[in-house]
Amino acid sequence: MNPALLSAQVRRNLRALLGGHLVTYALPLLTTPFLARTLGPAAWGVLAAAQAFALLCALLIEFGFDLSGAREAARRQTDRAGLGQLLSGITTAKLVLTGAAALLTLAAQQLVPVFREQPLLLWAAFGWAAAQAWNSLWFFQGIESLGQVTTVDIILKVIGTGLLFMLVGGPADAWIVPATQGGAALASALAGLWLASRRAPLRWPGWSGAWLALRAGGSMFVFRAASSFYATSSAFLLGLFVAPQFVGYYAGAERIARAFQGLLTPLHRALFPRFTRLAQAAPHEAHAAFRSGMRLMLGTGVALSVTASVGAPWLVPLLLGENFGPSVPLLRVLGLLPAVISLNMTLGLFWLLPRGLDLAFNLTVLGAALLNAALIVWLVPRGGPLGMAAAVVVTELAVLAVLTAVFAWSRRPARPAHPAGLT
Repeated sequence: MNPALLSAQVRRNLRALLGGHLVTYALPLLTTPFLARTLGPAAWGVLAAAQAFALLCALLIEFGFDLSGAREAARRQTDRAGLGQLLSGITTAKLVLTGAAALLTLAAQQLVPVFREQPLLLWAAFGWAAAQAWNSLWFFQGIESLGQVTTVDIILKVIGTGLLFMLVGGPADAWIVPATQGGAALASALAGLWLASRRAPLRWPGWSGAWLALRAGGSMFVFRAASSFYATSSAFLLGLFVAPQFVGYYAGAERIARAFQGLLTPLHRALFPRFTRLAQAAPHEAHAAFRSGMRLMLGTGVALSVTASVGAPWLVPLLLGENFGPSVPLLRVLGLLPAVISLNMTLGLFWLLPRGLDLAFNLTVLGAALLNAALIVWLVPRGGPLGMAAAVVVTELAVLAVLTAVFAWSRRPARPAHPAGLT
């Protein structure tokens, strides 16, 4: 393993991120058996649809700042004033975007029948997702100092999960799930913002500062918006075609698959700032580090995929209950995601973005979103939840094919110029 890739500082941050993400994904796996049995497939399907829509609102609020902000913070690690300007601009921009997301939620309440019938669930889900979007982890990721903020986040999430077990007693209590989780996420976001303000001066940046933050995050927002269309909104889109019970079957399998996939997140978040700085300061060293990063990500992704797909017949009844038998074939398909996405993350986040190839990355993901939309229209009416699972996996495979081609193109040596007068 390349020593520049896993330095002592990176290992410390990786341990902090692993702890945070193990809790982030382990706690939902602990609550999944309880919620699947307490809410039942129908109520859980409605909850999944509300949370999927709310995550789209969170996407707007976050606006790609988790990548653009982390990348810029990594470049300004020693510039306290510059970090303060960055933190202030992104915080102000998020205030504006939260208002816009609330207006979208109000429109969804009026237009989507299931949301019109359960507005409390919708707004609880919105609060949960918005609080997550306000997390300042991007700042600490960029300055490579994650220990304290992740500890606070873990403690608050454990408290929120405990309240969920205490308060949810039946299908009518579905709104309590995002309410308790949202309360914990909000407390974590406020604590993180306070900790960040101690590292960098937080002050009113003016509307120009917010606009600069939005411009910097724009390209990453395109990536996040397009990728989330087929990565996190599947349950919401599926609910437009099938009954809530079938959405529940899909949501159960997707939650397990995404929990396995989520274990890749600490790796890419810990390594992304390092690749960003290596691409600028030591390009030759970055090439060697990229190969090590590829092996690390792919090995982890394949192990996770094998566990999820092969273990589906045991994982589903264990985590969801016997009533979720239709989720088994769905998990077999969705379990392929960690292996494919590990490669996509490596090519996109460790190679293209650190080199400023945002346009190629965004065009790839935009094309994938269009492909996913076409696949949904074609496959879901014919195959229901299984068609949705196939659409998601095929889309990620298409992204891998294009990113591989772009990677190969970006590595081509520059063609030598012809001497003057020669043809």
